[in-house]
Amino acid sequence: MSNHKKVATVLTLQKKNTILACAFLFPAIFFIAVFSYYPSIRGIVMAFQKVNAFDLANTPFNGLDNFRRLFAIRGFWTFWTNTFIWVFGCVSSELLIGFIIALLLQKNFMGKRVYESIIFIPWALSGFIVGIIFKWIFNGSTGLINDILFRFGIIEIPIGFLSTASLALPSVMVAKVWTGMAFFAIVIIAALKTIPRELYESAEIDGANKAQSFIHITLPSLRILLLFTVLMRALSTFSNAELIFSMTGGGPAYASHTVNSWILVSMISATDYGLISATGVTIWIFLTTCSALYVFLTKAYKRGD
Repeated sequence: MSNHKKVATVLTLQKKNTILACAFLFPAIFFIAVFSYYPSIRGIVMAFQKVNAFDLANTPFNGLDNFRRLFAIRGFWTFWTNTFIWVFGCVSSELLIGFIIALLLQKNFMGKRVYESIIFIPWALSGFIVGIIFKWIFNGSTGLINDILFRFGIIEIPIGFLSTASLALPSVMVAKVWTGMAFFAIVIIAALKTIPRELYESAEIDGANKAQSFIHITLPSLRILLLFTVLMRALSTFSNAELIFSMTGGGPAYASHTVNSWILVSMISATDYGLISATGVTIWIFLTTCSALYVFLTKAYKRGD
């Protein structure tokens, strides 16, 4: 067989393989495009249209009117304030407690495996189940917390944790931290195992104590992982609304609403799809900015290595 025929045969086989690969990929690409990309693009377009659920045939463009009405909604900026409190409070607490748990689990002690199993249970539970559990714990009349406080004589009248504006969001945050601390513990435990023990032994020989070893060895070794994990957890917490929805429904008087929980509640009875789409676009811009900031910080850290 001549070289020309060999080349032609190879090109034919490559063409057939390419066609076969495209045939296998087409169903996945089709479903992703239909159920992911198209709704996203349609949602962005709807943010600049007047879209009423009772008149979907008439959707004229109205420019930035949806965004102007969105920013003028009573309580909208309170929802954003709650969102920042929610994300920062939950993620920082989860990181701190998870780090402590991870460090404690580095030591060998009796019942360690049982303790590991117990501490990781919250991570496996559904958010709605956790919400039901903590709704009972913080119940204003028959809740576990009030019962304990009564028994120790700390209070004389029950505290409405979920019905008091100043306590509703912190109460939900306690439930969120309880479920999320195991995530950080799992990640940090795995990361700690990758740090060579020789570094700690050398530091000990040089006279470094445990605190110095932690500051100069452990934290620098984990900084990129922690930055990535904190960002991923922050984005996840930002989007999480099921605990708020199941425990307080955003109340009382919207006091525990974050932006996402407000959208979840609003969408149940929503008729103004343009306004809801504008909210989604606003959140998308915010999260994209956070992701870009993460990339910038990560590159800055790597340049500093």
